[in-house]
Amino acid sequence: MSAVTLRVKDAPGFRVQGAALLPSALASLSEAAIARVMLPAGNEACAVGDLFDVSVDASASDARVVLEGEAGWLDGVGSALDAGRLRVAGSTGDYAGFRMMGGTLEIDGDAGHFTGCEMRGGRLTVAGDSGDFVAGALPGGMEGMTGGTLIVAGDAGARLGDRMRRGTVLVGGDAGDYAASRIVAGTIGIAGRPGAHYGYGMRRGTLLLLQWPARIPPTFTLGGRGFDVFWALFTRALAAECGMAASVAAKRVARFAALDARRLPQRYAGDLAVDGRGELLIVE
Repeated sequence: MSAVTLRVKDAPGFRVQGAALLPSALASLSEAAIARVMLPAGNEACAVGDLFDVSVDASASDARVVLEGEAGWLDGVGSALDAGRLRVAGSTGDYAGFRMMGGTLEIDGDAGHFTGCEMRGGRLTVAGDSGDFVAGALPGGMEGMTGGTLIVAGDAGARLGDRMRRGTVLVGGDAGDYAASRIVAGTIGIAGRPGAHYGYGMRRGTLLLLQWPARIPPTFTLGGRGFDVFWALFTRALAAECGMAASVAAKRVARFAALDARRLPQRYAGDLAVDGRGELLIVE
């Protein structure tokens, strides 16, 4: 096992695909071999050593990669991550954690669009803001997130959790339009305010809001009692998820951990325009 540190030299004037920078792929390589790894950049490719200073600690007990520096130009960080720990000590680009299957991805800054898109497992934490389609599906895709835990401590963009089928998503700030759209199952929690048309096409699953929204969708109906046991277990699970988050993110989503199991939220069922078995929980 080894710990690999990649320090950004200078930002290139183009976007680079960083999907190859996985702990499982780099753990057995020397510094020279890692520096020769080629990363796609449009129709071209560039070597890791041209973009980063590379250092390897062969005495590490686990496989991990740390990217140091602002890397908003680096897309696909943690794509298909299956094991180990990957940390970005700064911001990163689009498609972070795309189809991630396991391991841990921690982003200390902001992330771009499609963060955790079609995520299947593992734990992804963004300490800052993220763009559109967090935990969603690719355009034209039929499945969004199908497993794992994703925490965005700041704001998230539009289509949060679009077509989500399983897993847990917590947002410490606001969300854009169409949050929890077309979800089939899973849990989405938003500590701030959602944008317009939240819960659109929601078939099943749970959307938890910690602030009262501007309006309740007309295709959701008030109802549901006797879920106090579920709520007690649910709040306990949320507290555990927040406790496992990176320290900076944990502070910003602490409101989920502080929910009172004895104080039931207001419950609505919907979207009645489709299946109507989703639930909207609003903490008053």
